Amino acid sequence: MDSFFRSGGSYSLRKQLFLWVTLPMFVLIPLDTSILYKVGIHFVNQSFDDSMEDMANDVVAMINESGKSPETFRMSQETESVLFSNQYDKTYYAVYNATGKLLSGNLPLPFRVKGLAKSKCFKSSAIHHERVRLLTVKSVYQAQANVPHPYFVVVAETLHKRNNLRSRILLAIILPQLILMLACGAMLLWSVTKGLEPLNELNEEIAKRSSTQLDPVMLKKVPEEAKVLINSINLLMGRLRNAILAQNQFIADAAHQLRTPIAGIQAQVELALKQEKTRPLVMISESVFKLTHLVNQLLRLSHNQPEAANVIELAPVNLFTLAQETCAEVIHFALKKHIDLGFEAGEHPSPAEFEIFGDSQRLKVMMLNLLDNAIRYTPEGGKVTLVLAALHNMVELRVEDNGVGIPANEHESVFERFHRVLDNSQEGSGLGLSIVKEIVILHGANIEVSSAGKGSGTTMTVRFNREIKPSEPNNVV
Repeated sequence: MDSFFRSGGSYSLRKQLFLWVTLPMFVLIPLDTSILYKVGIHFVNQSFDDSMEDMANDVVAMINESGKSPETFRMSQETESVLFSNQYDKTYYAVYNATGKLLSGNLPLPFRVKGLAKSKCFKSSAIHHERVRLLTVKSVYQAQANVPHPYFVVVAETLHKRNNLRSRILLAIILPQLILMLACGAMLLWSVTKGLEPLNELNEEIAKRSSTQLDPVMLKKVPEEAKVLINSINLLMGRLRNAILAQNQFIADAAHQLRTPIAGIQAQVELALKQEKTRPLVMISESVFKLTHLVNQLLRLSHNQPEAANVIELAPVNLFTLAQETCAEVIHFALKKHIDLGFEAGEHPSPAEFEIFGDSQRLKVMMLNLLDNAIRYTPEGGKVTLVLAALHNMVELRVEDNGVGIPANEHESVFERFHRVLDNSQEGSGLGLSIVKEIVILHGANIEVSSAGKGSGTTMTVRFNREIKPSEPNNVV
């Protein structure tokens, strides 16, 4: 039975509850119908049998009252038509003596003297290939010498009226039972669906959440059974949020603590370089610079983890102005590699078209990392362009370059931490695009990578929904 509720490995609580309630009903109702039908047919047959018995007793009474023996008794045609006339069925009778000889009647009927110990006997038979109900009644005629002479009256009746009444009884029983089954099935389905609505609401509440939403589930009018589940989910989310907080706090603390000794080392190396510029000191200086960049990236990453969604404050931000400021900050880096850094926003841009709700500092870090990544992986003399486009209800930000490109099988993995693409000789921590991804998620946006492959350049596209606004907190279950 348990496998009946499983389909392809899935398990439906709604199907289980519905079937566990309806299966007994669909077994008991046909059983009840069968019992009702048999009881009804029993009383119908009994009523018809009583009527046949009355006819047989009438024939016996006529013989006894006529003063004649059964051998000489003959029923008049008028009496026969009155007694055995029937609108729906044919009725026959016959009188036999103890030896089985037919004495009188309107049709010879099946009769056997042997085995007739009872005063009356009902059985089924056939006359002219038609099924009939047969009744044999035993009686005794007293002759003049007071010697009893047994004789038998046999009455047969076709089954047309019985069968017609059986069909009507069957229809009268089955039709209400079918209606009852359908009505009960519909009511049970509605009841189960209504009873499981809190689980559906819980499913919708969790399904629409992103990986950054670890705040408690908020539902109203929750039954006790579902409240236990919701409380367990909220407890799990709380533990997960605390674990992520502890992890990121450790990263932030470690990165922060490293900044002071690294700054001291860098100061000492710069002082040493002023006195004597040797290759080992230059290499140490470059390593310290890379380490400083890595520590700063770790700090940025820790500040943009999923739990930041609980404290981030969304406010109107103009991406047009922010993009101009970001390009101005990285222009010196582009000029060092003789890269053409451009900014495009259409022929007649309106700054109001590029306004979204977000965190300006985080969005600026996102743009800086996208431009920094594009410039690093674009050879000298290349081109990097930041493009803004205002769509119907979205703002699209693209960073295009004609650099080394990204293979299609690495489009998703480039956002993993410490992942480096192709040219590992480039300086970088491997955290830039990870930070970009976290900031994109925090703002409810999405990012896509498009590149035809090695040497074909790369386009990073971020799409922001302008309809996303700060939400007000609700009561927590």
